[in-house]
Amino acid sequence: MMPTPFAASTLSTPVLEPASIGLEPVDFDVVAKALGERGYASDLEQRLAGRFARPVRARAFTDRTTTVAATLKALGVRPGGVCVVSALADLETLAGVAALGLKPWLVDVDPFSAMFDPRHLRERLPHAPGPLAAIVPAAAHGRAPDMRAWAAFRDETGLPILVDAFGAFDVMIEAPVPVLIGLPSGEGVFVACEDASPVNAIEARPFVGDDGVVAWSRLRHRLCATAQQLRVLLLDSGVSFQPGWGMSWISPTCALTLPSDDAGTVAWKLRQAGVAASCAVRDLTVKADDTPIADHIAASTVVIQLDPGLDIEGLDRLCDALREALA
Repeated sequence: MMPTPFAASTLSTPVLEPASIGLEPVDFDVVAKALGERGYASDLEQRLAGRFARPVRARAFTDRTTTVAATLKALGVRPGGVCVVSALADLETLAGVAALGLKPWLVDVDPFSAMFDPRHLRERLPHAPGPLAAIVPAAAHGRAPDMRAWAAFRDETGLPILVDAFGAFDVMIEAPVPVLIGLPSGEGVFVACEDASPVNAIEARPFVGDDGVVAWSRLRHRLCATAQQLRVLLLDSGVSFQPGWGMSWISPTCALTLPSDDAGTVAWKLRQAGVAASCAVRDLTVKADDTPIADHIAASTVVIQLDPGLDIEGLDRLCDALREALA
């Protein structure tokens, strides 16, 4: 096996002394941290890094919120400043920003991608409610942001950037700036970047458990098949899907755009029918720029988690519940 670009091949291999085996329990968190500091990557991290088009350093962690805070800290961000965040960012993202002592500032998004872009952000930065400390773009329900554009914007502004692409495991293959991605098992996250330094500096609890990476190809096939069936069944419903979802890319998160701005009511009716559904929830205590586009998207989007095990009868029941909720 070829060594990873960040492996320290000249280091001696750690040896466990026979006398120490069995005497005391091994603290695997300490072991993982020590190996990472000396340049060794776990099998999981090697598999994660292998998904990217260019060499990256990847590390997996247990908790999303604490990893957001720890990654920003590793990028040199200090408490007290303003962190620019997408107006459609998840609550976990906002919690991670706040956990580092930063002040989130929500900025509006593009109507087609549901993500903010550097062009719009360049116009809004002078209006920030305080000294700028960092930028956290958020991917929209599994779609891939333009990573090269964010790398160029980081070089232009000098601001640290962490892309939160939690649901975009299927499509993220570039990491010129640090990117946080959820593991396909639904538990844990990982951070990847072509620059190993900030990734190595993250101080967060390493992930231990079922990562789902090996099983992803099979799960992806089932998700795509189920998504395509769902698209066909809802052709006459008036709802629309994210461009390419279920065809060129997939995420277990299915974002449905409704024909009207009553996502809260529709989500409530779906939950009453036994369908796990949600809509955007705004924390009114977080400062925000003028966000009319994000407000409209939030009011007209219902999110469900796609079960890849649904058969045609299950999909029919789901679609019937959605039509009833819309009516």
